[in-house]
Amino acid sequence: MTERTPTSEPNHAKRTPWWLWPHVLSLEAPLVAVLWQRVLAQAHGIRLTPLLDAGLALACWVIYVLDRTLDTFGTKNVGELDARHAFYHRHRRVLMLGVIPPALLVLAWMAFYVIPEGILWQAVGLSLLVALYLASWSARSSRVSRDVFICCAGLGGITLISDMPMSTGYRFALSLLVLGVMVLSFLRQLEIRMGQVVPKEMTAALLFALGCTTSTRFLAMPDSILEPVLESLLLALLFACNLHGISARERNNTAGHAALVIGTLLFTLAVLWMIEFGTLEHALRGPAQAALGAVVLHTLVQRSGKHVSVEAHRVLSDLALILPLPLAWL
Repeated sequence: MTERTPTSEPNHAKRTPWWLWPHVLSLEAPLVAVLWQRVLAQAHGIRLTPLLDAGLALACWVIYVLDRTLDTFGTKNVGELDARHAFYHRHRRVLMLGVIPPALLVLAWMAFYVIPEGILWQAVGLSLLVALYLASWSARSSRVSRDVFICCAGLGGITLISDMPMSTGYRFALSLLVLGVMVLSFLRQLEIRMGQVVPKEMTAALLFALGCTTSTRFLAMPDSILEPVLESLLLALLFACNLHGISARERNNTAGHAALVIGTLLFTLAVLWMIEFGTLEHALRGPAQAALGAVVLHTLVQRSGKHVSVEAHRVLSDLALILPLPLAWL
Protein backbone atom coordinates (compact mmCIF):
# COMPACT_ATOMS: atom_id res chain seq x y z
CA MET A 1 0.00 0.00 0.00
CA THR A 2 1.22 3.49 -0.80
CA GLU A 3 0.80 6.59 1.28
CA ARG A 4 -2.16 8.75 0.28
CA THR A 5 -1.06 12.16 -0.94
CA PRO A 6 -2.88 15.30 0.22
CA THR A 7 -4.38 15.75 -3.24
CA SER A 8 -5.73 12.21 -3.50
CA GLU A 9 -9.43 11.66 -3.26
CA PRO A 10 -10.73 10.66 0.22
CA ASN A 11 -11.89 7.07 0.42
CA HIS A 12 -15.42 7.99 1.46
CA ALA A 13 -15.79 10.23 -1.59
CA LYS A 14 -14.98 7.49 -4.06
CA ARG A 15 -17.78 5.66 -5.78
CA THR A 16 -18.37 2.29 -4.14
CA PRO A 17 -18.53 -0.54 -6.71
CA TRP A 18 -21.65 -2.71 -6.65
CA TRP A 19 -19.74 -5.86 -5.68
CA LEU A 20 -18.40 -4.17 -2.54
CA TRP A 21 -21.77 -3.18 -1.07
CA PRO A 22 -22.45 -6.53 0.71
CA HIS A 23 -19.15 -6.04 2.52
CA VAL A 24 -19.82 -2.36 3.29
CA LEU A 25 -23.24 -3.27 4.73
CA SER A 26 -21.73 -6.12 6.79
CA LEU A 27 -23.80 -8.77 5.02
CA GLU A 28 -20.89 -11.11 4.28
CA ALA A 29 -20.39 -12.27 7.88
CA PRO A 30 -24.04 -13.33 8.49
CA LEU A 31 -24.02 -15.22 5.18
CA VAL A 32 -20.84 -17.11 6.11
CA ALA A 33 -22.18 -17.88 9.58
CA VAL A 34 -25.53 -19.23 8.36
CA LEU A 35 -24.02 -21.34 5.58
CA TRP A 36 -21.48 -22.93 7.92
CA GLN A 37 -24.21 -23.54 10.50
CA ARG A 38 -26.18 -25.35 7.78
CA VAL A 39 -23.14 -27.48 6.89
CA LEU A 40 -22.68 -28.45 10.54
CA ALA A 41 -26.38 -29.25 10.94
CA GLN A 42 -26.34 -31.46 7.85
CA ALA A 43 -23.21 -33.24 9.09
CA HIS A 44 -24.88 -34.04 12.42
CA GLY A 45 -28.22 -34.94 10.88
CA ILE A 46 -30.01 -32.02 12.55
CA ARG A 47 -32.95 -30.12 11.07
CA LEU A 48 -32.74 -26.44 11.97
CA THR A 49 -35.73 -24.12 11.75
CA PRO A 50 -35.34 -21.07 9.48
CA LEU A 51 -35.75 -18.81 12.52
CA LEU A 52 -32.53 -20.21 14.01
CA ASP A 53 -30.74 -19.16 10.85
CA ALA A 54 -32.43 -15.76 11.00
CA GLY A 55 -31.45 -15.32 14.65
CA LEU A 56 -27.81 -16.18 13.97
CA ALA A 57 -27.70 -13.89 10.92
CA LEU A 58 -29.24 -10.95 12.78
CA ALA A 59 -27.02 -11.39 15.86
CA CYS A 60 -23.92 -11.63 13.68
CA TRP A 61 -24.92 -8.55 11.69
CA VAL A 62 -25.55 -6.47 14.83
CA ILE A 63 -22.15 -7.43 16.27
CA TYR A 64 -20.32 -6.52 13.07
CA VAL A 65 -22.17 -3.22 12.75
CA LEU A 66 -21.40 -2.36 16.38
CA ASP A 67 -17.75 -3.32 15.97
CA ARG A 68 -17.24 -1.26 12.83
CA THR A 69 -19.24 1.70 14.16
CA LEU A 70 -17.31 1.78 17.44
CA ASP A 71 -14.07 1.68 15.47
CA THR A 72 -14.96 5.02 13.89
CA PHE A 73 -15.33 6.94 17.17
CA GLY A 74 -11.57 7.19 17.66
CA THR A 75 -10.87 8.28 14.09
CA LYS A 76 -9.16 11.64 13.70
CA ASN A 77 -8.69 11.67 9.92
CA VAL A 78 -11.87 10.60 8.14
CA GLY A 79 -10.11 10.67 4.78
CA GLU A 80 -7.99 7.66 5.77
CA LEU A 81 -11.00 5.42 6.43
CA ASP A 82 -11.75 2.59 4.03
CA ALA A 83 -15.13 2.32 2.32
CA ARG A 84 -16.82 0.24 5.03
CA HIS A 85 -15.64 2.38 7.98
CA ALA A 86 -16.37 5.59 6.08
CA PHE A 87 -19.96 4.38 5.62
CA TYR A 88 -20.36 3.67 9.33
CA HIS A 89 -18.73 6.97 10.25
CA ARG A 90 -21.24 8.89 8.10
CA HIS A 91 -24.27 6.98 9.40
CA ARG A 92 -23.23 6.11 12.95
CA ARG A 93 -25.90 8.23 14.64
CA VAL A 94 -28.65 6.61 12.58
CA LEU A 95 -27.19 3.17 13.22
CA MET A 96 -26.66 3.62 16.96
CA LEU A 97 -30.03 5.27 17.61
CA GLY A 98 -32.37 4.05 14.89
CA VAL A 99 -31.14 0.68 13.61
CA ILE A 100 -29.31 -1.24 16.31
CA PRO A 101 -31.91 -0.74 19.13
CA PRO A 102 -34.82 -2.19 17.06
CA ALA A 103 -32.55 -5.05 15.94
CA LEU A 104 -31.74 -5.80 19.58
CA LEU A 105 -35.44 -5.79 20.41
CA VAL A 106 -36.07 -8.33 17.66
CA LEU A 107 -33.26 -10.49 19.04
CA ALA A 108 -34.76 -10.24 22.52
CA TRP A 109 -38.16 -11.33 21.20
CA MET A 110 -36.59 -14.28 19.41
CA ALA A 111 -34.69 -15.22 22.56
CA PHE A 112 -37.87 -15.41 24.63
CA TYR A 113 -40.28 -16.89 22.09
CA VAL A 114 -38.32 -18.66 19.33
CA ILE A 115 -34.92 -19.95 20.44
CA PRO A 116 -34.89 -23.25 22.43
CA GLU A 117 -33.87 -22.77 26.06
CA GLY A 118 -30.64 -24.76 25.79
CA ILE A 119 -29.44 -22.76 22.79
CA LEU A 120 -30.55 -19.55 24.48
CA TRP A 121 -28.35 -20.10 27.53
CA GLN A 122 -25.34 -20.87 25.37
CA ALA A 123 -26.06 -17.72 23.36
CA VAL A 124 -26.29 -15.68 26.57
CA GLY A 125 -22.88 -16.95 27.65
CA LEU A 126 -21.43 -16.11 24.26
CA SER A 127 -22.97 -12.64 24.32
CA LEU A 128 -21.02 -11.91 27.52
CA LEU A 129 -17.80 -12.71 25.71
CA VAL A 130 -18.84 -10.52 22.78
CA ALA A 131 -19.59 -7.60 25.12
CA LEU A 132 -16.14 -7.94 26.70
CA TYR A 133 -14.59 -8.18 23.24
CA LEU A 134 -16.28 -4.97 22.05
CA ALA A 135 -15.29 -3.15 25.24
CA SER A 136 -11.69 -4.36 25.00
CA TRP A 137 -10.91 -3.93 21.30
CA SER A 138 -13.48 -1.58 19.77
CA ALA A 139 -14.82 0.87 22.35
CA ARG A 140 -13.03 4.23 22.57
CA SER A 141 -14.21 5.25 26.03
CA SER A 142 -11.91 6.26 28.89
CA ARG A 143 -9.78 3.69 30.65
CA VAL A 144 -11.64 4.08 33.93
CA SER A 145 -15.08 3.53 32.40
CA ARG A 146 -13.78 0.57 30.42
CA ASP A 147 -12.19 -0.98 33.50
CA VAL A 148 -15.41 -0.56 35.48
CA PHE A 149 -17.53 -2.03 32.69
CA ILE A 150 -15.20 -4.98 32.15
CA CYS A 151 -15.03 -5.76 35.88
CA CYS A 152 -18.81 -5.59 36.32
CA ALA A 153 -19.59 -7.47 33.10
CA GLY A 154 -16.93 -10.10 33.72
CA LEU A 155 -17.71 -10.82 37.37
CA GLY A 156 -21.45 -10.56 36.78
CA GLY A 157 -21.11 -12.85 33.81
CA ILE A 158 -19.25 -15.49 35.79
CA THR A 159 -21.94 -15.33 38.48
CA LEU A 160 -24.64 -15.74 35.84
CA ILE A 161 -22.77 -18.60 34.19
CA SER A 162 -22.59 -20.48 37.48
CA ASP A 163 -26.40 -20.54 37.63
CA MET A 164 -27.00 -21.46 33.98
CA PRO A 165 -28.75 -24.80 33.31
CA MET A 166 -25.77 -26.24 31.44
CA SER A 167 -23.23 -28.97 32.01
CA THR A 168 -20.47 -28.34 34.56
CA GLY A 169 -17.78 -28.65 31.89
CA TYR A 170 -19.37 -26.05 29.66
CA ARG A 171 -19.88 -23.61 32.56
CA PHE A 172 -16.23 -24.05 33.56
CA ALA A 173 -14.95 -23.52 30.00
CA LEU A 174 -17.14 -20.46 29.53
CA SER A 175 -15.96 -18.96 32.83
CA LEU A 176 -12.33 -19.49 31.79
CA LEU A 177 -12.99 -17.71 28.50
CA VAL A 178 -14.55 -14.74 30.35
CA LEU A 179 -11.56 -14.55 32.70
CA GLY A 180 -9.18 -14.77 29.74
CA VAL A 181 -10.84 -11.87 27.93
CA MET A 182 -10.77 -9.82 31.16
CA VAL A 183 -7.05 -10.44 31.63
CA LEU A 184 -6.28 -9.50 28.02
CA SER A 185 -8.34 -6.34 28.38
CA PHE A 186 -6.45 -5.24 31.48
CA LEU A 187 -3.15 -5.94 29.74
CA ARG A 188 -4.32 -3.61 27.01
CA GLN A 189 -5.06 -0.90 29.57
CA LEU A 190 -1.46 -1.26 30.74
CA GLU A 191 -0.48 -0.36 27.17
CA ILE A 192 0.79 -3.82 26.33
CA ARG A 193 0.09 -4.23 22.64
CA MET A 194 -2.72 -6.69 22.06
CA GLY A 195 -0.92 -8.02 19.01
CA GLN A 196 1.85 -9.26 21.31
CA VAL A 197 -0.63 -11.17 23.47
CA VAL A 198 -3.39 -12.29 21.13
CA PRO A 199 -4.43 -10.37 18.00
CA LYS A 200 -7.94 -9.03 17.66
CA GLU A 201 -8.45 -11.29 14.65
CA MET A 202 -7.83 -14.44 16.71
CA THR A 203 -10.35 -13.47 19.36
CA ALA A 204 -12.94 -12.49 16.76
CA ALA A 205 -12.39 -15.79 14.91
CA LEU A 206 -12.95 -17.82 18.09
CA LEU A 207 -16.15 -15.93 18.93
CA PHE A 208 -17.39 -16.32 15.35
CA ALA A 209 -16.73 -20.07 15.44
CA LEU A 210 -18.52 -20.44 18.78
CA GLY A 211 -21.50 -18.60 17.32
CA CYS A 212 -21.65 -20.83 14.24
CA THR A 213 -21.56 -23.98 16.38
CA THR A 214 -23.97 -22.90 19.14
CA SER A 215 -27.11 -24.56 17.76
CA THR A 216 -25.46 -27.80 16.62
CA ARG A 217 -23.41 -28.03 19.81
CA PHE A 218 -26.64 -28.18 21.82
CA LEU A 219 -28.90 -30.13 19.45
CA ALA A 220 -26.34 -32.81 18.51
CA MET A 221 -25.94 -33.81 22.18
CA PRO A 222 -22.45 -35.35 21.75
CA ASP A 223 -21.28 -38.09 24.09
CA SER A 224 -18.01 -36.29 24.87
CA ILE A 225 -16.72 -32.72 24.80
CA LEU A 226 -13.86 -33.63 22.43
CA GLU A 227 -15.78 -33.40 19.17
CA PRO A 228 -17.48 -30.03 19.87
CA VAL A 229 -14.10 -28.62 20.91
CA LEU A 230 -12.37 -29.90 17.77
CA GLU A 231 -15.23 -28.64 15.60
CA SER A 232 -15.07 -25.16 17.14
CA LEU A 233 -11.27 -25.09 16.93
CA LEU A 234 -11.35 -26.15 13.27
CA LEU A 235 -13.68 -23.28 12.37
CA ALA A 236 -11.80 -20.83 14.62
CA LEU A 237 -8.52 -21.55 12.82
CA LEU A 238 -10.20 -21.24 9.43
CA PHE A 239 -11.85 -17.92 10.30
CA ALA A 240 -8.56 -16.71 11.83
CA CYS A 241 -6.84 -17.33 8.48
CA ASN A 242 -9.54 -15.22 6.82
CA LEU A 243 -9.42 -12.30 9.27
CA HIS A 244 -5.65 -12.31 9.70
CA GLY A 245 -5.13 -12.56 5.93
CA ILE A 246 -7.36 -9.54 5.31
CA SER A 247 -5.59 -7.57 8.04
CA ALA A 248 -2.17 -8.57 6.70
CA ARG A 249 -3.12 -7.39 3.21
CA GLU A 250 -4.36 -4.07 4.58
CA ARG A 251 -1.11 -3.53 6.51
CA ASN A 252 0.99 -4.93 3.64
CA ASN A 253 2.69 -7.12 6.24
CA THR A 254 2.22 -10.89 6.00
CA ALA A 255 4.54 -11.80 8.86
CA GLY A 256 3.23 -14.87 10.68
CA HIS A 257 0.37 -15.51 8.29
CA ALA A 258 2.04 -18.40 6.49
CA ALA A 259 2.58 -20.16 9.83
CA LEU A 260 -1.10 -19.72 10.70
CA VAL A 261 -2.22 -21.16 7.35
CA ILE A 262 0.18 -24.11 7.59
CA GLY A 263 -0.95 -24.81 11.16
CA THR A 264 -4.59 -24.73 10.09
CA LEU A 265 -3.85 -27.04 7.16
CA LEU A 266 -2.02 -29.55 9.38
CA PHE A 267 -4.79 -29.46 11.98
CA THR A 268 -7.46 -30.06 9.33
CA LEU A 269 -5.49 -32.97 7.85
CA ALA A 270 -5.04 -34.41 11.34
CA VAL A 271 -8.81 -34.28 11.95
CA LEU A 272 -9.45 -36.07 8.62
CA TRP A 273 -6.78 -38.65 9.49
CA MET A 274 -8.41 -39.36 12.89
CA ILE A 275 -11.80 -39.73 11.20
CA GLU A 276 -10.33 -42.13 8.65
CA PHE A 277 -8.90 -44.34 11.39
CA GLY A 278 -12.04 -44.25 13.52
CA THR A 279 -10.73 -42.06 16.32
CA LEU A 280 -13.37 -39.41 15.63
CA GLU A 281 -16.97 -39.67 14.48
CA HIS A 282 -17.69 -39.35 10.75
CA ALA A 283 -19.90 -36.30 11.43
CA LEU A 284 -16.77 -34.15 11.28
CA ARG A 285 -15.73 -35.43 7.84
CA GLY A 286 -17.92 -33.06 5.80
CA PRO A 287 -16.99 -29.86 7.68
CA ALA A 288 -13.31 -30.87 7.66
CA GLN A 289 -13.37 -31.47 3.89
CA ALA A 290 -14.99 -28.07 3.35
CA ALA A 291 -12.45 -26.46 5.69
CA LEU A 292 -9.59 -28.08 3.78
CA GLY A 293 -10.92 -26.70 0.51
CA ALA A 294 -11.34 -23.27 2.10
CA VAL A 295 -7.73 -23.25 3.34
CA VAL A 296 -6.45 -24.14 -0.13
CA LEU A 297 -8.62 -21.48 -1.79
CA HIS A 298 -7.58 -18.94 0.85
CA THR A 299 -3.94 -19.63 0.03
CA LEU A 300 -4.61 -18.95 -3.65
CA VAL A 301 -6.36 -15.68 -2.77
CA GLN A 302 -3.44 -14.59 -0.59
CA ARG A 303 -0.92 -15.36 -3.33
CA SER A 304 -2.87 -13.21 -5.78
CA GLY A 305 -3.52 -10.48 -3.22
CA LYS A 306 -0.89 -8.08 -4.57
CA HIS A 307 -2.54 -8.12 -7.99
CA VAL A 308 -5.96 -6.92 -6.76
CA SER A 309 -7.15 -4.01 -4.67
CA VAL A 310 -7.58 -4.26 -0.91
CA GLU A 311 -11.37 -4.15 -1.29
CA ALA A 312 -11.37 -6.92 -3.90
CA HIS A 313 -9.09 -8.99 -1.68
CA ARG A 314 -11.59 -8.75 1.18
CA VAL A 315 -14.42 -9.95 -1.04
CA LEU A 316 -12.36 -12.81 -2.48
CA SER A 317 -11.25 -13.86 1.02
CA ASP A 318 -14.87 -14.15 2.14
CA LEU A 319 -15.82 -16.07 -1.00
CA ALA A 320 -13.02 -18.51 -0.16
CA LEU A 321 -15.01 -19.46 2.96
CA ILE A 322 -18.20 -20.12 0.98
CA LEU A 323 -17.29 -21.66 -2.37
CA PRO A 324 -15.77 -24.89 -0.93
CA LEU A 325 -18.88 -25.70 1.17
CA PRO A 326 -20.24 -28.24 -1.38
CA LEU A 327 -17.23 -30.42 -0.47
CA ALA A 328 -19.06 -31.19 2.80
CA TRP A 329 -21.57 -33.30 0.83
CA LEU A 330 -18.97 -35.47 -0.93
